[in-house]
Amino acid sequence: MIAPLHPPALKKGDTIAIVAPAGQLSSDRLFEQGVEILKQMGFKVVFPGSLWPGKAYLADSDEKRSLEFNTLLRNPDIHGLVSLRGGFGCLRMIDKIDLKQVQKNPKIITGFSDVTILQNFLIRQTGLVTMHGPVLTSLATSTNLALERYFQCLTGSWLSEIDISGIEVLQKSDTVTAPLIGGNLASLVTFLGTPYDFKWDGKIVVLEDTNEPLYKVDRMLTQLSLAGKFARLSGLILGGFSGSPVASDVEKRRYIESIWSRVAAVCKQGNYPIWGNFPIGHCPENLTLPLGSFAQMDSKNKRLLFS
Repeated sequence: MIAPLHPPALKKGDTIAIVAPAGQLSSDRLFEQGVEILKQMGFKVVFPGSLWPGKAYLADSDEKRSLEFNTLLRNPDIHGLVSLRGGFGCLRMIDKIDLKQVQKNPKIITGFSDVTILQNFLIRQTGLVTMHGPVLTSLATSTNLALERYFQCLTGSWLSEIDISGIEVLQKSDTVTAPLIGGNLASLVTFLGTPYDFKWDGKIVVLEDTNEPLYKVDRMLTQLSLAGKFARLSGLILGGFSGSPVASDVEKRRYIESIWSRVAAVCKQGNYPIWGNFPIGHCPENLTLPLGSFAQMDSKNKRLLFS
């Protein structure tokens, strides 16, 4: 793995650009609220005057989405990039990213869900540390704790310890330190069989997903297992998972326990720590993590540290 490339921290008064590498804008209200939250944090915010004219599920064509990304990277007046939303689209444009520009002008890039594709690609190709956290349109529904953590990470304090006292230690192990990668389960599966696939060996991997029936989560975990992804991990962190939005509390609990059970089965040969119920993913308490940095899983004391 390439050595971590840490982007410069933002400071109040810096300019953040909203970038749309994936899905089309689906809510003007959430967009406006997200922009206002960034302004309240003290940043200037820029975005296209016509927003994004893409049709169906993409913000724009592959060429224009990648052009937007590369142009913002080159612009010295832009200090950080906040992803509009997830959805789908990053896999279709990552081959057009100007990687030399990423290395020359590293910038904070935030997002999750489909943006996981972009983040892990950049980690593998350039070592860039990116922020796995809320997208612009999820800021308005984030908890105060999530927003505080998000601001910390934007302003350079991403190495701060996270309070994870509520996690479930599913498999105990000695404290481990390793590079942190991962993100959205369904997005990561799409790397398999492509030129952009990458090894998980010796890494701490975080996984989360939403609105996926149990059998689909099982299928994705099984596929990753058969591809050897879980064989030589250093650690595994399971974030939020959700199935039916109308499920009862009992059904939700059974759903989560079934996923934990399946994870235990596909990871049974691995002697590494596994945590569940970590506060990340498609949920209000989506705590920002510095993907690409080194993380330390301390199961005994339920601590996650970064370096």
